[in-house]
Amino acid sequence: MNPKHKHIVKTFVTGSLRVAEFAITNVCIAKCTFCDIWKQRPKVFIDKDKALLAIDKLADLGVSHITLTGGEPLMHPNIIAFVQKCTSRHIHNAVLDAAPALITDERLELLDEAGNDMISISLDSDDPKVLEESRRIPNIMQGIEEAVKRIKRTKMGFDLISVNYPTFSKSVVYPLGGEGISLSRELVIKSLESVIEIKKQHRYSIVNSTVSMQNIIQYLKDPSLVRYECLGGSRVMFVDWFGDVRPCMQLPQVLGNILTMTKDDFATTPCNKCSMSWYRDFSTFFHGVKSFPIYWEAATSAKGSKGLY
Repeated sequence: MNPKHKHIVKTFVTGSLRVAEFAITNVCIAKCTFCDIWKQRPKVFIDKDKALLAIDKLADLGVSHITLTGGEPLMHPNIIAFVQKCTSRHIHNAVLDAAPALITDERLELLDEAGNDMISISLDSDDPKVLEESRRIPNIMQGIEEAVKRIKRTKMGFDLISVNYPTFSKSVVYPLGGEGISLSRELVIKSLESVIEIKKQHRYSIVNSTVSMQNIIQYLKDPSLVRYECLGGSRVMFVDWFGDVRPCMQLPQVLGNILTMTKDDFATTPCNKCSMSWYRDFSTFFHGVKSFPIYWEAATSAKGSKGLY
């Protein structure tokens, strides 16, 4: 077990485990039809020293996994320094990517040397035309195929799948919506049921736990009967390019700035307002004894994969 995984186990056993999304910029190459972040003004890159201090503070608060996101995190000039800081604090990290052209051999080598654990590329459709219209990046499917080949030559994967649930948001930092993700509840339920069946067949290494997907299906059918509420702001959190902390990227509530917050500032009430996958999926791991089956599933279904579990 490597130091990062040991740290995850240690923080879980001590009850201090947390996970965070850290959006280091609102600059993005993609002009997605379902996301308006690329329209935001002014454009911001979080200050390098402030970001390094923020990662230290997150580590001190028990954060053992950080997803570096944006905008487009690979456009931040100090992305390698941020990954190095995560590694030095034994924090497991992932870098999200919307523009595969940025995943060059040179950048991959630097990320690999810095200890980056995962690179995640968004895929909206298996139809190249639909994907190009969705992201507004010419020849993006070909770019993804070439990027995946390069990534597979490193220690960073590429062998896990994470399914995102269609979500709408009027967030001031992360507005989401549009016709492309305007699916009926019935269709989303049917799709998640299909993913659960595929996962049971062990055809692919799917990160989303079956329990979490079943929880979202129940939410879509009757939110009042959901077993696992979201622990955004308590165990999972969103940190923006100013260092401000929110329960998730959707809610307007600012808990404080990460550089001045204490553990007491994260004592929030469980939420059941949406089905945003990253926060809901992680939250299922923090519900006491009833969470143990989820840990077992994660440990066995992703065995041998270069992913979070």
